[in-house]
Order: sequence, then structure tokens, then C-alpha cells
Amino acid sequence: MKYVASALFHFRTNKIKFLEIYKRVIVKALKKSIKVWSRRDNKLKGDCRVVERNIRLIKSPARVDNHDTNLDADLTNWAVSDPGNIFCLIDKPYAKNQTVQSAMAVCIDQADIFARFNDIAAQVEDCPQAILYKAPGQTSGKIIVSTNAGAWANGNGELTRRQQQSFGVTLEHVVGNHDEIKFLAYNNVPPGMPNVKTKSNSKGVIIVRTTPNTDAASWIVHTVPGFPAAKTGYSWPVAENAKGHILICLTISESQINAIAASLLRAEPLVHYNDIPETETVGMQYFKKLSDGQFPTVPPYLSRQSIKTAAQAAVTVNVYSKSATSRYEIYKRVIVKALKKSIKVWSRRDNKLKGDCRVVERNIRLIKSPAPVSDHNTNLDADLTNWAVSDPGNIFCLIDRPYAKNQTVQSAMAVCIDQADIFARFNDIAAQVEDCP
Repeated sequence: MKYVASALFHFRTNKIKFLEIYKRVIVKALKKSIKVWSRRDNKLKGDCRVVERNIRLIKSPARVDNHDTNLDADLTNWAVSDPGNIFCLIDKPYAKNQTVQSAMAVCIDQADIFARFNDIAAQVEDCPQAILYKAPGQTSGKIIVSTNAGAWANGNGELTRRQQQSFGVTLEHVVGNHDEIKFLAYNNVPPGMPNVKTKSNSKGVIIVRTTPNTDAASWIVHTVPGFPAAKTGYSWPVAENAKGHILICLTISESQINAIAASLLRAEPLVHYNDIPETETVGMQYFKKLSDGQFPTVPPYLSRQSIKTAAQAAVTVNVYSKSATSRYEIYKRVIVKALKKSIKVWSRRDNKLKGDCRVVERNIRLIKSPAPVSDHNTNLDADLTNWAVSDPGNIFCLIDRPYAKNQTVQSAMAVCIDQADIFARFNDIAAQVEDCP
């Protein structure tokens, strides 16, 4: 008989210490992300806020060689490290109440044992969608995630470096290499390409995982020029520290990509990188046109698309876009008309477009500057974001054009998220509005 050497560790908590064993004990001890197979409550969720310290929840059902298992009937709780080579058996499920219970984890550091359980852990749930608001003069931001949007939380690190900050995990394989992560990036100020002329002001990344039998994608929408650079390492533009920015990450299924592309076609973005294979987008005619730069020149000049996030509690996201040829004013002629509500707008503005209270329940109210983002302050002189909240709620929209007259002859796009807690956080910022003219 041949014996294989392995290391064995055990961790435990005392119920008096109120420690959550998965994150506060196992992740902290291993200094790695973990993938967790366990029954779960509606309180603890997957957690991707800290780079290389994630908790990813394994999808149910799953395969144990040629047997099937599922979380409804499986009483086991276990985890594998990411990267390997550690397997842990835990005696408490991934639930909030174990913070007040004693618990123990037995962790085995052996490559073959790890590999067998990692096969079962091939499919993990997507991380919840997140929004980061970086106020002017700050190098870190305030963040909310869809599963915990009751208050703005401090971002885990500075945006000037990838490690230990909230969006670093999502961008890790955009700025670096991964054989099974492919993406399309667009930006009106493409990295390393100065003085490029474009009709668009849109910025974002569509990311797809190409692992066989996997349906996982994400869409990042943001306001940062020249960011992120593809495959050349993480590099935050230092000049943007002085400015205000928003980054949104939406986890989606691959089937949603074509609807996103349909809206982007009207906004005419500058695509500066794309390595998503055609095998991943078969039948997606709008994505094909987007990747090839085939923008429409005939009506309709307006697009209204609806997608849903991939989280268990799916969130509806409506995407509105218009071409320059339409000559529509996106705030009033597109957003207000679509929402059938008044909106409160945070945006730089010219001397031509004003607040508009002429139509009952179809007002445009301009938010006063400066304004607080939790305990950070923002102002319209330095904040490059353009956003709106509906009145009444529960909709938050990020718009890629400022509230100015000249956007009637420019392409534009608005991404509108219908979620009460996200709305509430931005509505707090919008507490003070200018009087109607």
C-alpha cells in the first residue's frame, strides 16, 4: 500500500466569539478564496468584495462522479480553496446563525483530494451585482451590492491598485490572461490610443466565461476614460483620482448579451478590444454587428431593451439608447417618457437646458451641488458621472451624456436599474434639488 503525505489542519470557533467560520476563520487562515458547498439561508450570500478572499457558492445540483447530489438533501458542508490544494469539511452550514454557535473545520492539504472535490465545484453562482461611487479627490470609493444595499460601505482598497479593492476580482482577467475568460471592451478614450475621434461617450466591458457547459457573463458599465487596458496589467489613470466616477458590475447569463449589444449599437461605442469567440455568440446578430462596428444608419433611431441579472433574486435592468440622428434629448424624450415618472438628475449642465416642471409627474429636477456620498463629498465641478433617480422610486439610471443641449445631436445611452435599496442610496444623495424655474 502506498501512502501519500498530506497536511491536516483544523479550525474551530467558540460560540462566545461570534465569528463567522467561513469568512472570519477559514478564508482568513487560508489567505485564499473558497468555493462552498452547503445549505444556506437567505442572509449570507456569496462575497466577492475582497480580491483573492472571495466566497463563491457552488451551484446545486452537482455531480459526484456518476452520482448526483443536491443541497435539498445533502447534509454535508465543505469547501475547496481557490487556488488549490485544500479541501475542508465544516460542521455548520453557511448560514447567519452559525455566528452564535460553536463550529469546526477540518482542512486537508493534498492535491488529489482537492482535485476530486474541485471537480464537483465546477459551477459556482455569480457574485452579486455591485455599484462603486468614487467621489472627487478619493482613491477609494463607496460600494453597494445587490444582496446588501442597505447602506454605502467603504470600498476595500484603493482603486490605484488591483489587490484588495472591490472591482479588482472582476477585472483580474481583463487586465491579465485567462484561457477561459474572454471580453469585449469599449471606451471613447481607448487606453493607449490618444486623440481618437468617436461619436460615443460610452465606456464598458462585456465579459464571458468560455468554460464548457458554463453560462456566466458580466457587464461592467463605468465612467473612467482610458480604463481598463486589455491584457497589459492593472493601471488606474492617476489623473482620475481628482474626479468623481461610478463603476457598475452586473452579473448576467450569456443570453442577455445580444440585448445589450442591440442597445450599444445605437450608442455607437468605440470597441477597442474583443476576443470573444464566435462560438459563444452564435445567433447573436446584434453582437456580431457590434463587434464588427456595423452601426445602423436607418430608423429606428431609438432602442429599448430589458435584461435581468443572473442572481437568484434577479434584478430588472432597462437599457435605453438613441443614435445621434434621432435628435432626441435623452433625459426628457427618452428616460422620462419610458419611465412615465419625474426624475431627479445629477449631472454637469450647460446654460441652455434647465429643470422642467411643466408636466405633472414628468418633471426634471436638478440635484444641488455639492452633495454627500455617505461620508465622502462630491460636486459637479469635478464629478464626471451623470445619473438620475425616479420620483417616485425605485429606479436608478446611469447616463453616458451630461444634461446639456448638445447631446440632442449625439448618441447616448442610459442603464436603469429597478431595485429599491440601490435607488434609496442614490436618492439620499438627491435629497436637495433646485427650485423649478
